[in-house]
Amino acid sequence: MSFIRTIQETGTMADSIRFLVEFLPRIGTTSVVLDGIKEPSLKYSDSGKITVQDGRGERLDIALPYNPGKVNSKRLVKVGGSDRDEYLLTLKSEDVPMDKSRNDVLMMPQMKWSKRQLNGLKNFKLCCIQCDMDIIDHDNCFRLNEMPSEFWMELMDYWHCHKPQDKTSEFYSLQKNSLSPCLNEILIGDSFFQALEDTFAGRTTVVDENIAMCSNCKKPLGRRTSDRMLRIPKWQLRLKSDGVCDDVFPAESEIISILLNCNRANSTRYILLRSGNTQLYIWLFSMGIEVTLANGKSLHNCLKIFYSDVIPSNVGFKANIDEEQVDKVPLDKFVDALETTNSILPSSKQRFGTWKISYLSAAVE
Repeated sequence: MSFIRTIQETGTMADSIRFLVEFLPRIGTTSVVLDGIKEPSLKYSDSGKITVQDGRGERLDIALPYNPGKVNSKRLVKVGGSDRDEYLLTLKSEDVPMDKSRNDVLMMPQMKWSKRQLNGLKNFKLCCIQCDMDIIDHDNCFRLNEMPSEFWMELMDYWHCHKPQDKTSEFYSLQKNSLSPCLNEILIGDSFFQALEDTFAGRTTVVDENIAMCSNCKKPLGRRTSDRMLRIPKWQLRLKSDGVCDDVFPAESEIISILLNCNRANSTRYILLRSGNTQLYIWLFSMGIEVTLANGKSLHNCLKIFYSDVIPSNVGFKANIDEEQVDKVPLDKFVDALETTNSILPSSKQRFGTWKISYLSAAVE
């Protein structure tokens, strides 16, 4: 009889061990950090799975977020002091594609509720998330179009508008500006819908301070832009369609969209997010990586994010930080998501100096 017990059978190992798997596609390296395990032995399978067994005979199967196939080196070392039960396993893939043209930002998947996704649904409608009143449906949406990318808008601004005598050196940003669609044409951004105010006639009401409310329940949904269009965040709506379960857009994805747009437009990885008296400093440390967390969840095309509510005094990039004003609800949800993931990381991977560390998928299925 075998005395090897799996995590599903005992739960003991799951309660005592934390792990983090990180696959770096550019260099073909997979690192596995194991925290809280004694005398581990490991077995790697070419199918993309690692079996960890401790000195008591308990076993844990870890599915890698990406199958590295055959590896030409495997290395297990104890890290930290003698009082810490922490180990690092490094796997080096046999074949590493050397693609110098790879751009992690361009390879990020689209956010959900794109033009392609919506056109593939039957009789879709987008409703107020509070009262389910139709805000966008076939009666006021005759055409869907994607908002142009930040790259395209930056080029247009440079070629046509950005003259040397301009008082400002800021590029045109889709977060702050917009195009003018036709009546009943909906423009789709990564995290919002935008259309002429008349497109939403009878469905929304604009009140003081350019706030657009649901005409039925009076919930604030969006805002009027400077060119008298309405912009409604996706997280304020519920998607319904025939034969498909209702769907919502995670509010924290709006913040992820802002971070990626800052990187696309200005190549910055340092962003200061503000909402009222709340602020959060972000360092986009890495993009396009694959991760498996201790809860068994795999994150694909994800962001490795360093974050802090105060900027470290020894950091010399203060002048190169992009600053963005964001809504409170998305920022709060974003912080919750960061903290949830941070709390299950191995202790040595929870912080880097004064920064806290977390991982988030760049797009939600």
